[in-house]
Amino acid sequence: MHPTLEVHNQEQANLEAAKAAFFASGGTAKFIRPGVGKDTPGISHEPKQPYGYARITPKTKRGRIITPDDEVVICAQLMECKKAGMSRYKASKHVGISETLCRRLIAKHSLDFPKAG
Repeated sequence: MHPTLEVHNQEQANLEAAKAAFFASGGTAKFIRPGVGKDTPGISHEPKQPYGYARITPKTKRGRIITPDDEVVICAQLMECKKAGMSRYKASKHVGISETLCRRLIAKHSLDFPKAG
């Protein structure tokens, strides 16, 4: 017999044996990640380094955590600013909070604070 035919017949026999083992196991497929064989030891997966400026200069400034007690105090300060005739923008800068936090507190506590003073 020709050598290539013998190699082909051996590969075909291996394939048939693998098919028989697959169907004997219940016929369910398992997902194997690319690059990892079922019999090879696992590859140590290291997390990717962040790309760009996050790798060079990580954030150091984190937001201030506002507790419900702090919210009540800030709302009282905002209402004092409203009585003084300030706009939302000026009141948020005066109190020392962001405009987003100011809008969120006004909506959450249903404060009567129009956009224009």
